[in-house]
Amino acid sequence: MVINLLWLASLALVVTAGAGTAVAYELCRRYVLGKDAGLWTVATKAWRQSWRQATLIGLLAVPVAAVGILTVSYLPTLGPAEVLVPLLVVGLFLVLLFFWCLPLSARFTNPVWRQVRNGFTLGLTTPSLTFLLGIAVALGGVAVWNFMPAVFVVPGLILLWWCYLLERFFVAREYVRPEPAEAES
Repeated sequence: MVINLLWLASLALVVTAGAGTAVAYELCRRYVLGKDAGLWTVATKAWRQSWRQATLIGLLAVPVAAVGILTVSYLPTLGPAEVLVPLLVVGLFLVLLFFWCLPLSARFTNPVWRQVRNGFTLGLTTPSLTFLLGIAVALGGVAVWNFMPAVFVVPGLILLWWCYLLERFFVAREYVRPEPAEAES
C-alpha cells in the first residue's frame, strides 16, 4: 500500500514538473521585473495559463531522462569514454527543454510544437548563453552533491539568475518591450 502511494506521488511529481517549472519561471520573472503582485495570485494565474503546454513539454523530458538513466547504467561495463557523448546529448536536450522551452511557454502563447521548436532554435543559436547555463547547472549539481541541503537554495538561485538573463535577452532582441516597474495589471 505504501509503495503504491509512493509510486503515485512520484508519478504526480513527474507529470507536474513542466507546469511547476513554468510557474516558478513566472514567479521569478515577476521578481526580476520588480512587479509587485501576490505570490498566490501570480502562481495560480501562471498555472492556469501554462498547465497544458508546460505539462506536455515536461513530459517530453521523461523518455530522454530514461535514456540518460539507461546510459549511466552502462557506465561500469562500457567505461566513461563510451558514455560521455550520449550523456552530454541527453543533458543538452534537458537543459534546452527546461530552460528554454518552458520559459517560452510561460511567456508567450504558441502551439506546443512551436514552443519546442522556438526553444531549441533559441538555445542552439545562442550557444554562449546555453553553455553558460550548462556550467551553472553543472556547478549547482556539484554543490547539491557535496552539500545536500543546497537542494533547497541552488535551483532557485539558478532559476532567478536565468530569468534575469532571459528577460534581458528577450528585450535586447525585441521579442518583448521593456516593461516599466509601475505598470502592473
